[in-house]
Amino acid sequence: MRDELPLAHNTSIITGASSGIGWALAQQLAHRGHTLYLLARREAPLLACLETLQQRYPKGNFHVLPGDLIDPRQRHGVLTRLRTAIGTSSVDAIIHCAGTGLPAANLADWHPDDLSDALQLNTVVPLALVNMLLPCMTPLPVPCRIVLVGAGIDRHVQRGTGSYGVSKMAMRRLFEQLHEELTSQPAEIALMQPGVVDTPGLRQHIRTARAMKLPHADYLQTQLDTGQAFSAETVGERLATLLDVSTSQASFSGREWRTAEIYSNEGG
Repeated sequence: MRDELPLAHNTSIITGASSGIGWALAQQLAHRGHTLYLLARREAPLLACLETLQQRYPKGNFHVLPGDLIDPRQRHGVLTRLRTAIGTSSVDAIIHCAGTGLPAANLADWHPDDLSDALQLNTVVPLALVNMLLPCMTPLPVPCRIVLVGAGIDRHVQRGTGSYGVSKMAMRRLFEQLHEELTSQPAEIALMQPGVVDTPGLRQHIRTARAMKLPHADYLQTQLDTGQAFSAETVGERLATLLDVSTSQASFSGREWRTAEIYSNEGG
């Protein structure tokens, strides 16, 4: 990704913002002067993130909205508060980093409720965000950019990964549908496939999968041990670049991006 031209995506909404890719992205966008609305399930870590941003960027404009987006009532409350907080301002970027999907030792242990939760967070939540915020999207100076953070496992079936893999495949289909539906709206959407990323969530997943003797646990651990996994900071930086630049080589919208394809502003 080259021939970068700065764009004015200055009001951004990030889900999963208290850790991992979401938190790394929040720091990158705060450094670039974005107004941020940060969503995450746990209140205490989210408030700690807010305090960090306020200390680093005392003139920044940051808002946090804690709540469990899987639960329909809590989700409605969070999104209603978000819409009220935004008011008449425009929304320039929506980045859905939050995700879930518990591993299962075998079919008998694969609980339908786990799949239901994963589908809620990985597909229903981004749709709800887009629906709620459509009135806040304006075509000037540039359309709102929406990024869904997917996972390569969506098309690679592995034992024990049903909830995560199935729900991420549904996210891919949602991305394709939204790309079609948004053609008449002041917004454009992309799917981000970050690859294996060293986050607290990944390390917890490895511990759980290893205890269940699932074969993919060793592969993920090897990626960490050999330095082949991306850091959350690298992915956050590349995501920020994807939001803030355009390229003459390929359009943003409707494309599936990968971390290695996006060059940072420093390294481009």
